[in-house]
Amino acid sequence: MSIKKCIYVALPLILILASCGQSLPNDSLRTINQGEIIGIESDHNTFAWLGIPFAEPPVGNLRWKAPIQPKKFDSRFEASEFSQVCFQAEGIMTGNVGGWTGSEDCLYLNVWSPAWSAEQLNKKNVPVMMWIHGGGNTIGSADTYYPTDLVSQHEVIVVTVQYRMSNLGWFRHPALRQGNSTLEDASGNFGTLDNIMALKWIKENIGYFGGDANNVTIFGESAGGHNVAALYASPLATDLFHKAIVQSGIVSHSLIEDAESYYPEDGTSGIQSSKEVINRLLINDKKADSLEDAKDKQNAMSLEELEVYLRSKKPEDLLKAYFEASPKKGGMTRVFNDGHVMGAKGIYESFVNSNFKRVPIILGSNRYETKLFNMRNPEFVKWGEGEGVIATALSWAGITELPLEILRPDFYNAVNQYSSDSWKERAVDSPARDLTASGQKDTYAYRFDWDELPEVQGMDFSQLVGSAHAIELLFLFPAGLDNMLIKNLVVEDADTVNKLSNQMMSYWTQFAYTGDPGKGRSGDLPHWKAWSETEKYMVLDSENDRGLTMVNSEVTIDSMIEDLRKDSRMTKDEKCQTLFSLSYSGDIPEQSFNGFETGYCLSLDYSEILKMIENRGEDNEQES
Repeated sequence: MSIKKCIYVALPLILILASCGQSLPNDSLRTINQGEIIGIESDHNTFAWLGIPFAEPPVGNLRWKAPIQPKKFDSRFEASEFSQVCFQAEGIMTGNVGGWTGSEDCLYLNVWSPAWSAEQLNKKNVPVMMWIHGGGNTIGSADTYYPTDLVSQHEVIVVTVQYRMSNLGWFRHPALRQGNSTLEDASGNFGTLDNIMALKWIKENIGYFGGDANNVTIFGESAGGHNVAALYASPLATDLFHKAIVQSGIVSHSLIEDAESYYPEDGTSGIQSSKEVINRLLINDKKADSLEDAKDKQNAMSLEELEVYLRSKKPEDLLKAYFEASPKKGGMTRVFNDGHVMGAKGIYESFVNSNFKRVPIILGSNRYETKLFNMRNPEFVKWGEGEGVIATALSWAGITELPLEILRPDFYNAVNQYSSDSWKERAVDSPARDLTASGQKDTYAYRFDWDELPEVQGMDFSQLVGSAHAIELLFLFPAGLDNMLIKNLVVEDADTVNKLSNQMMSYWTQFAYTGDPGKGRSGDLPHWKAWSETEKYMVLDSENDRGLTMVNSEVTIDSMIEDLRKDSRMTKDEKCQTLFSLSYSGDIPEQSFNGFETGYCLSLDYSEILKMIENRGEDNEQES
């Protein structure tokens, strides 16, 4: 899959920022624990303070260490520019495939508040919402999200944060926990610790901006949703936040055993192993001729030598080796069950164990999550050169290939239904069931169904993309809806889009205020009720379709198997292939696959499906 296709896919999800004014109004002057700080005027009568350091730069000896408190400012800090993004591969945002961008010095956050005068500020104590960006925990940045609508319409403070990613953010090796290493250092969960440090900064400083440190909501999407779930389960984050929203998150963890063991002969593992990363580094440095040779050389090195070697590497060397070391069946970069930052039983323990200190939570997913990924598969969609005004406009951004035809629309929808239902079962329905059963009654769920995209040059984008992964972000951060490409490729009926956007922001901020989305801040929306035996989740859709509707259905493994069995859009072999894909990734138990259609699926050859899965895994890791 060409990077240009990937850029095209990402365009609806990129929230192009309106330009911030660069004046430094006196009313934005604040004195925080680090010293005086002054912000800028932003859109919709808001102030923004950009690029505030919340920890010391994790460089040099602080690489692979828990974050530490930032130093005080030497003089008044002008918070007028975003910081550099955390170090990552270029491609999606810039088209410079094969390059690198950002810095290891990236632990900064941004604060948005209403543009209160000094007199108004003294009377304010409003909810705080901390946003954690997505991107597979390998790409992304805080500056992509522009929350002025949330802030101005509903009087909340929004903080967007950055955190270390890839093997700079989650990495365990015995060589890195010698001497005076703390339990946090030894955990390998540096990205998680960065988010915890940002919460500590909020607790200590947000009152100076008019925020209530005792009413903090964490929310995030995709990998950001995973990181919210990790904080929900982390004992170190207890009492630092008071509500949580997990949007299309992954609620599983990586095993510490996988994190620092050589791969087995078949190359399967849940995560990139530090030992396999070192193997790739040795090969790339021409210190070894093969993986076996690298393994021998690595085993001959002392822990002290390995630590010096790892700390000597440039960040681009580390990330290159990290991606090269991707195992079969490897998952998204995730938190480790280290037993300190994260409990030994991982994230899911917090959903079933009533002894955890839990807070109100919203869990949600999009109706067709996986269309974002499957639309790039040439088995499903034909791509080629586009024509016309839109194609010309996209070519200026270096995008020369466009989707031309969905080869089998019914089959395409069927495949995406089951993979997206599986996502919902794992990330929403099962956690909601278990939370409620274990006593956490303030558990809410949603499914985002909006799919009213236009037809562009003969391609029906409502079928191609629909309610795909991350589309809901445009409704929570609607600054992106003003972008010309978004208007042409995403928005067909601006009035209904804006109405749904306002409704969603109203629900999200009401939850931030009270821990119950209820009828929204407006008080006139359909009542979003907690998960229960009689009503399960809220459908979020425009009034042209289902609108806002509470639904009592839920997804279980058994219901997916039964739906698949009855599905007329697939042949029996295609049903087996779909089930094989789900069982291969661990989404469906192996016995469900083995017993489907009285064992018929066991007789088929899945070699081509395996190739497709492995290629898709590479795309998801780097580009989701």
